[in-house]
Amino acid sequence: MPGSSLWLLPPPSHPLNSILKTLIAKTSSHFSSPHLFLPHITLTSDISPTTYSPDPQAWLSNLSVPQASDVKVKLGTLNSEDVFFRKLYSKVEKDGVKQIGKVARKTVEGFQREDIAGKWAEEEYMPHCSLL
Repeated sequence: MPGSSLWLLPPPSHPLNSILKTLIAKTSSHFSSPHLFLPHITLTSDISPTTYSPDPQAWLSNLSVPQASDVKVKLGTLNSEDVFFRKLYSKVEKDGVKQIGKVARKTVEGFQREDIAGKWAEEEYMPHCSLL
């Protein structure tokens, strides 16, 4: 995956934040994995550094993301795949995060058009919360 990813993080004060951090640490330890990371849902990946250069914070601040109250994260079933970033994860109900995922995807080269980003969000986007 060349480029950067954009993540949706739980608020630091949200109880799920500490629960997920603990679960990620325990799972990592159980499977002898050295990889620890912040709890997150990947909104999109492959963002070219030229997209947010020279001021990443200004770029982030200018994204037209939905209101926090419109983003609903509902964790689902546990799954595992033979892909490094999806060794063990919880599915996330797409309806609650699809719009913010679409906004994020529009930042990727080739997906700037509303219809193309919308099609990606409907057909390809698989929101999940990685645990390992």
